[in-house]
Amino acid sequence: MDRNQIEARIAELYLALQYCSERNKTFTAGERICINQERFQWMHILDDEAASPRPVSQNIEYKLKEVSKLALLHNFKPYYGDPFKDEILLYN
Repeated sequence: MDRNQIEARIAELYLALQYCSERNKTFTAGERICINQERFQWMHILDDEAASPRPVSQNIEYKLKEVSKLALLHNFKPYYGDPFKDEILLYN
């Protein structure tokens, strides 16, 4: 993945977590942990390209896609912005 794709993936994961928190409790606590682990690993990869991705399971990925569709359908905007997006911009 290139830098733009990684940043888009980080944003997608954040949006799904926020949708789950604010609208519809889709993910279990364990699934949320896995999603956050993938997010933070992608952030690490932005700093160290030799690092390996840590993708979520296919089951969680399916749920992520469903949540993304719902967020788009309902024009969902998170109450809080992604705090790591600003961090990523600072280090570029």
